[in-house]
Formats: sequence, structure tokens, C-alpha cells
Amino acid sequence: MYHDGSAEGDGPSTTGFEPTGTDTFRRIAGLLDRVSTGLLVVDDASTVTAWNRTAVDLLDLDGEPGGREVGRIAGSTGTDVGAAVERAFRTGEAVAFETALDRDEPVEIRVAPIGDVVAVAVRDVGERVEMRRELRRSGRILETLDDGVYTLDEAFVITSVNDAITTITGYDREELVGSHASMLAGSETIEMADEIIERLRGDGSDVGVIESTIRTADGDVLPVETHFSTVEFASGRKRRVGVIRDLSERRRSERILRELNRSARRFLRADTERVVYETILDVATTVWPDATVVAYSFDEVESVLDPVVASGELPGPRGPGSTVWEEFLTGEDGVTVPGDGPSPARPNGRDDAHPSGRVVERSDDAAESAVRTLYATLDEHGLLYVEIPEENANNVEESVELVAANAVAALGRVVRETELSRQSEALTERNRTLERLHELNDLIRRVNGALVDADTLQEVGDAVCALLVDADPIRFAWLGETYLTGGGLDLVSDAGDGERYLDAFEFGSAEPPTGPSAFRNDPTRRALDAGETVVVTDVSRGLHEATWRERALVCGYRSVLAVPLSYDDLDYGVLTLYADRTGTFDGEFGELLAELGNTVADAVNSNETRRSLRSESFVELELHVDAPDALSVRLADALGEPIRIDGTVPQGDDRSLVYVSSDVDLASASSTVPAVESARRLDDGATSRTELSVAGRTVADRLATHGANVDSLVAASSGIDVTVTLPRSVGVRSFVEALDDRYGTVELRSRRDKDTVEEQSGGSATVVDRLTDRQFEAVRTAYLSGYFEWPRTSTGEEVAAAMGITQPTFNRHLRTSERKVFSAVFGGTDSGE
Repeated sequence: MYHDGSAEGDGPSTTGFEPTGTDTFRRIAGLLDRVSTGLLVVDDASTVTAWNRTAVDLLDLDGEPGGREVGRIAGSTGTDVGAAVERAFRTGEAVAFETALDRDEPVEIRVAPIGDVVAVAVRDVGERVEMRRELRRSGRILETLDDGVYTLDEAFVITSVNDAITTITGYDREELVGSHASMLAGSETIEMADEIIERLRGDGSDVGVIESTIRTADGDVLPVETHFSTVEFASGRKRRVGVIRDLSERRRSERILRELNRSARRFLRADTERVVYETILDVATTVWPDATVVAYSFDEVESVLDPVVASGELPGPRGPGSTVWEEFLTGEDGVTVPGDGPSPARPNGRDDAHPSGRVVERSDDAAESAVRTLYATLDEHGLLYVEIPEENANNVEESVELVAANAVAALGRVVRETELSRQSEALTERNRTLERLHELNDLIRRVNGALVDADTLQEVGDAVCALLVDADPIRFAWLGETYLTGGGLDLVSDAGDGERYLDAFEFGSAEPPTGPSAFRNDPTRRALDAGETVVVTDVSRGLHEATWRERALVCGYRSVLAVPLSYDDLDYGVLTLYADRTGTFDGEFGELLAELGNTVADAVNSNETRRSLRSESFVELELHVDAPDALSVRLADALGEPIRIDGTVPQGDDRSLVYVSSDVDLASASSTVPAVESARRLDDGATSRTELSVAGRTVADRLATHGANVDSLVAASSGIDVTVTLPRSVGVRSFVEALDDRYGTVELRSRRDKDTVEEQSGGSATVVDRLTDRQFEAVRTAYLSGYFEWPRTSTGEEVAAAMGITQPTFNRHLRTSERKVFSAVFGGTDSGE
């Protein structure tokens, strides 16, 4: 309803206000038809002459505005309206503006002159303002998106783009807006989008997704994902809206993930540490082609990190003081950039539960640097160094950590498998060794059994050589004797295929051979000259340096062992073995055969001793031996008087009982001589005799070892005078040389040949053969200590104590020995022990 300013009772006009003429009325009526909000009519005095109810409500007026000045009816809004009315009257032009009421409600004011009045239209525009605000907010949101947003009209012309579109494509906004959509999508993509939209509408949806490519301003092809739809505005216009997402990083991440997944399988197949490190390098350079990669392995011996593989030139080792070493040593956890604070998950910047493959960043200035430098620890195995250009380093920490973690797992597995393999090989080797040792021990037992039955050197040699050749892989064995030839070499026994090889030896000569086929460095000759075991692992080494090697190879020999046969200071010869495989005599096999050489020498010595006792022809020698370090000489020097050695009884372990006769008291003086452990007087009233327990071999023991029977031995501070009897089979020269090598100057004062009558069945040699070693020791100790004299100078208990046994044991040995002696004397048969 419209109101005018006439007095009540005058009657309303048809228009609701005082008309000013027909023409003016029509204009006002037309204005009323076009507006839907409040209306005020103001005269030239700025007084409201007519109004409607909507104006009162919109302007929140206090009472009716009629007759009031328009500038005073609505606060600050009224002031703005008054100014607009004045301007309209003055210029005759319409004025429009938006303003806010006192209650902050936005309105649109339109002031238009109509004849001699001005019409003021007031309209609520709150919804429109809010829409504009929302559009501005939406625009700001669109500009902050990483995804590109664009709109197309129905002719596929680009009408708007956000900043992300220009960033993704490289085109300026001016180049895109107004251009055809083919700049952002190919024609095939646009057609496909239309088809998809139509199909989606049938399903009740109008949003479609297409993965395609676009060409950037630089000509590069970029993979993108486009979400698109059709939007209809209030005006009825339709626009196609598209959202473009750059898939380059996703595709790159997918490619990296695929490669890392494949690398996990490759790490599982790696069977050596080297292959693991090579896989690390291959994976890293495939994922990051522009990266600098170095993988280090920890050298526990040198305590440094050794570079194993690198994408470029291999750097040198890294030790204490280097960044690489410090990162490996500290094992700091997580990705750390200089200037960053502690991680929320690790308040102290560290985690006690260090995961495998942890990554540390140590760029000098990570915020501005063009590259990122990462160190990934490989636990105790080593460290991975990766330097990646910044533009390719998105999410690189997780990828590097995954590579390192896979590598740690692979290295741990390889180490465990290597250790298990090593243990398995060691167990297999140990089983082979035990089996081999069992075979060797069986061989040694058979050889020892053969030595017991052998009575001559020939029998010893034949038995040993035959048994050894049966052992795989020995092809040939021979024994040469030196003792009977005075230093030369005589072939005693051989077995196997070796005649062609021995043809080149010059047997019987004490000097090394000198002919063109001479074997100056042959192992047998070297063992003979040096008195030490010689092992040749590989005959083919140094082939052109020694003639014997060529000859040995022709005969099929690949390794050689030469063992000297020595007992005490006496050399009997050399046992030489040849095998058809290299390294046969290395290790325990060679050591056992060297020990066998000692056993053979013992057997030869025992045979020589028995032969000397049975010999019917002897040589008697009178000798003077300097021997300043001999025990008997030192005793005589301590007493200041010569002493006579009545006999000795070896007790094993280089210990002996020595029985000495002297005109002075030996018990007190012997305490000052080293090696004398105890002394016991054996006086019988006629002579002064002493039993000494000594540590070490005595001169009498060594003479007996060389096959000599000691007839007398007197020691003085100047040396020893000794008379011995040797079988003719013993070389006098070798005997004297052996003493000279051991004791110093030996003077041969006389030599006499002696013949004996054939021994009867009750002879001493026959009786000795019937006694065991322990029985013989018991009888000899009892005899030398005066047990059989009257009155006795030693009791059975004292003799037993000297031997280190109990008295019942001594009595048993003595009774058994007596029975055997009497049986031999009286011709009886004794089979007891």
C-alpha cells in the first residue's frame, strides 16, 4: 500500500499520493511496476511526500516518513540517501549505490529524478552480497589449490582458469582465457568427456574422470587426471568445469614403488655381500638417475668404512673424523635437517629402538641447497650415502630408508647363511678329517705292529714302505740308510712305482751328486743334510729351478715328504714318500708321518742294540771326551776329585738313576750341582757309593743309545775317560762324530778288535731278551743299588722308592725276573711275565 501526505478526509487519490500531472503519474506507475522493494518519493525540498510499507520495514523507520526530510529518516543511510537525492535534482541523472543499514544489513539504493520529484527505491541485496562473498571465497580457494581448475562455455572456449592451471601448463592466463579447450585437452579427450558425462547422467551423476596427457608451453607431455562436470548458472548459462591434477609425481612415485618392490625380490636372491651392495647401487641409480650413490662396508680389522660400489668414481676409505664415519658410528635416528627441532615422536631427537635403514640428512643448508644429502645406516654392516638434486627429492627419505632396510635384511641373511655354510663346510671337513685320521691311525697301528715283528733294518724298511704305499694317495716310498756308510746314502727298501726316479741317485756317496742328472735339491738330500722333515706341497712350483722336479712330474708325483730317521743324536737314514696329488702331506697327515719317522728310528735303534748284544765280534775303544757341560764332569769339578760311574738306569722323561763311586762324600757336594734332585749313600763299609736321581740324559745313556756297551767311565774336571765296546757293525767314525757333535772334542786313544765265544742258551743276551723293559729296570736298579749284596746296602722299599713304584710292585718284577734267570740257567721253560 502506498501513502501520500494529504490530510485525512480529503479522499484518497487513485495512485495513493498527490499527483503532479498525468505524465508524472505514468512514470511513477511504471516505476512501481518495475520495483519489488521499498519506494520513497521526495520533492525538491528533500521532503518525503509518498512511501510504501516495504520501505518503512527495510529502513527500519520509526513511524511514518511522510513530511520528513529524507536525510534524517534512517541514520547514516538517510544521510547517504539525502546526498543522492540532491545530486539527482542537480544533475537530472539517476544514482545507484549499495550501503549497509545500522544493523549491518546490505541494501541497494536507486535514486531517479521523475519530473519535479525524485523516486528512491530500496532493495534488500543481502543474498546477492553473500553470494559475491562466497564467490570471492571460492575464487581464493581455487587459487590456493594445487590442482588446476578451468571453465569452458558451450563452444569449448576457456572462460576462466586458476593460478594452478598456469603453473601446470606454463601458459599465461591471457593465453588461455578465450582460447579453445584443445590447449588443455586434446579433441579426443573432449569427445570422450562428453560421452562420459552423458553416460553418467543416465546413472544420476554428472562428474567424470579421465586420465590423459596435455602438452605444456615447453612442449613437454604431461600426464594428468581430469575431473569434469557441467554446471548451470542461475542465468541459465551452462559451463563445463574441469579440475586438472598433475600425475607426474604420482607416476614417478608408482615407478619408484614398483622398482622398490622388485628390488625386495632381488635382495632376497642375493647370495653374497658383494651382490647385495651391487643391488643397492643398481636400485638407487634406477630410481634416482641423477643421484650420487656410494655404499660403504665396515672393515672390522682396519676399523674404517670401505667403499664397495659407487655411481661414479670410487672414493677412498672413510675413518674417524669424517661425516660418513660419524653417521655410521652414532647411528642417529630419523630424518634430520639442520635447524629443525626434535621430532614429536622422539622428544630428545633420538629413539632407543633404532630401526634398520634409518636415514639422516646432513645438508649444509637444506633450506637453500640445490641437492639433498642423505646417510642411511646399514646397521653394523656399513652405510649408504645418497646425494639427490632437490627437484627430484620429493619423499626421498622414505624410499632411501626402504632401500636401506631391505639391504640390511639381505646382508643379515647373507651373513647368517654364510656362517651356516661355513659351519656346514667345517663340519663336513671335520668329518672328513676324522675319517682320514681314523684311516691314518689304523695305518700307524699296522706300521707299529710290523715294526714289532721286524728284527733287521731291511725288515723295518720293507714293512714300512709296503704299508705306506697302500695308503691313498701315496704312489712310492723308499728308505735310505746313512749310518752304515758313514754319511752316504744306501737304498734299503722301496715299494710302489719309483724305479725310474731312483735311477738318477748316486747311492753310497757321502757328497751331493754333481752330474747333469744330479738332484742337488732333492727333498731326500735336503732332509739328510738338515736333519729336518721336508714337505713339498706342489712339485710343479719352480719346475725350471730343480732337475728333480721335472723327473718327479714325469713319474706322476705331485707332492713329496722326506722324514729323517734320527734317534737321539744318531742319524739312521731318510724315509721319503711321493703322492700323486698336491698338498697330500700338509697338515695332520704330514705331522703323523713325521712322528712315524721317530717311531721307525726307535725301532731301528732297538734292533741295533739287540744286534750289538748278540754280536760275536767287537771293537773296544778308549776315548777322552771334553764334555764340559756333562753332569758327571760338573760333579767331579764340584768335588775336586774324579768320580767313577758304575752304571745308570734310565727312567723315562729324560730322568735317570746314576750310581757313582768316589773317595769323598758325594751327597753334600751334589746339592750344589743343577739337575741332581736327590742323593742317597750306599756305603757297604768297603766302598763309598751314592745313588743320584738326576734330570736329563747322561753320557752313559747316550753311549748306550749309540749301541755302545760302557765298560768303564771316569769323570774329572778335565773331561771323561771312557772305555766302550762296539759291535763291528757299528761304524767307528760315525760313532765318534756323533759324540763330537754333542759334547765337543773327542779323542780316540786306542782301538782293539775283540772276538768272543758263541753265547750259550743261558748267556746274558738270551736272559735279557726274556725280560720286559720294566723287569730289566727293576733288576738293574736292585743290582746297582746293592740289593743283592751281603749285607744289603739298599732295602726293597728303598729300591722301589728310587724307581717311583710301590714295594709290592717291585717285589713282583724282581720275583718274575729271578724266575726267568733261573729258568735260563737250569734249562727250564718259563712262560710267565
